[in-house]
Amino acid sequence: MLRTLALGILFAGLLFCQNAPPGNLLQQAIQRQKSGDVKAAVQDYREFLSAEPANIVALSNLGVLLAHTGHFDQAAAEYKKALKIDPSNASIRLNLGLAFYKSGRVPEAAKIFATARTLAPDNMQLTLLLADCRLRMGDNAGVVALLEPIEKENADNLAIAYLLGTALIRNHQIAEGQKFVDRILRHGDSAAAHMLLGGQMFADGDYPGAIKELQVAIQKDPKLPGAESLYGQALLYTDDPDAAAQAFRKELAADPNNYESNLRLAQILIERRKWKLAEPLVDRALRVRPQAVPPMLALADVEIGEARFAEAEVELTRAGKLAPQSAGFHERLARVYAALHREPEAARERRLAAQLSAKMGSRERGPVPGDIAPAFTAAEPGSEQRVSLDKLRHHGPVLLVFGSYTCPNFRAASGTLNRLYAKFKGQIPFYLIYIREAHTGGGWQSTRNERAGISLPPATDMTERAAHAALCVRKLHLQFPALLDNNQGSAAKAYAAWPSSAYVIGGDGRIVFRTGLTEQEFKPSQLQAAVRKASAKMQ
Repeated sequence: MLRTLALGILFAGLLFCQNAPPGNLLQQAIQRQKSGDVKAAVQDYREFLSAEPANIVALSNLGVLLAHTGHFDQAAAEYKKALKIDPSNASIRLNLGLAFYKSGRVPEAAKIFATARTLAPDNMQLTLLLADCRLRMGDNAGVVALLEPIEKENADNLAIAYLLGTALIRNHQIAEGQKFVDRILRHGDSAAAHMLLGGQMFADGDYPGAIKELQVAIQKDPKLPGAESLYGQALLYTDDPDAAAQAFRKELAADPNNYESNLRLAQILIERRKWKLAEPLVDRALRVRPQAVPPMLALADVEIGEARFAEAEVELTRAGKLAPQSAGFHERLARVYAALHREPEAARERRLAAQLSAKMGSRERGPVPGDIAPAFTAAEPGSEQRVSLDKLRHHGPVLLVFGSYTCPNFRAASGTLNRLYAKFKGQIPFYLIYIREAHTGGGWQSTRNERAGISLPPATDMTERAAHAALCVRKLHLQFPALLDNNQGSAAKAYAAWPSSAYVIGGDGRIVFRTGLTEQEFKPSQLQAAVRKASAKMQ
């Protein structure tokens, strides 16, 4: 079924004109092409075309050879010349679209396939290719509009069921997509069925469930298109960027033009400051979706990281035209202006970023800088003593770290937090507020935890939470004290702190800085700067 979606990325071998006279250079090129002597055939076709540049046979066959050897842009150029001579030739148009498709120029391929389909409306291969292009471009509604009218009369076509089911699920039309999952399941326990089930769970936010289904899909068919990419995305949502990166690389080895794998792997590499490795991935993502803002911002991140600030400004200007209300766009532009010593403009962009962040629902993730820190009380382990936020602050600044031992991101950040505590010990107090477990063995488990052999059940009372906190402090060698959130999770809810985060509260009781502890969010230098600034104001 999905092999049909390799959809040939097989190019039609347009070996017509077999009646060329013996000894003719064109006939010689055709014979060499048939015998597999590609290099000599290409040379013969080029020599022949230098004398007869409008010969459609030579142009088409040369395009096929160039495409098969991976020279897709050159192949496209030959096909375009052939189409000028014979615009209604559906085979040449199909091959031109495939050349674009294989080179990652998916929007151009989609246009070619759409035009070819008007010439051959009953050609199912063209329909599936067009649907696949739209899916790659993120145009889920376009896939639905294309395939829904023909799916009933092609009820046995599992490629249609798969593409349409995937588009509906990605478009959050879960119930509608489910019927196509069921249709595929009726044909057996296939890899594609598990892929769709995994996609459905992913769309529902059940990332551990998605991981399990996608693992089965990959086990059944390691070459299943898109499976490793979706598996990698689910791993990211369960805090496992290392395994996610491995999955994205596997996907790209089979399909270099997978948009999500290129983008997500690039973002992981950017967070790890591996700019040169990230840039070609971002470029590839932009070829697939030229108008997508996330890869534009990722490219700007690369350019900022390599101190190419003028180039970053150009890229951000392009992104800003498409997404002027993006807080991320303004935050990056502020960094560029600051690096270019254009401080008034940088200050303006920082203000816009802060305003947009709050406006776009940032407060759902907890109080923002400038807000009064929510009051709460926490318990001291081993006693019934409750401590208020005011007592923790002592009328001064404080760093609150919310986390649990089963949160891989908190564990990864613990070394940095210990070093930061050693640097500012005596200037500003640090506290771990131990909240409910991020991952539990019977529920939301993390693959990172599984590899590390870490499994804790959810704490049922304060005694168990205290035991978990003590284990956490001992295993991570935490140097700063731990306090316990209550069983209702009041502190975690007040700060929207789950699964892990850090807040710097200033001497005036207002939030100075906040960050999640994921690899994407947590910047130790920013936290250190906030702690230094808060402590300096009290001296």
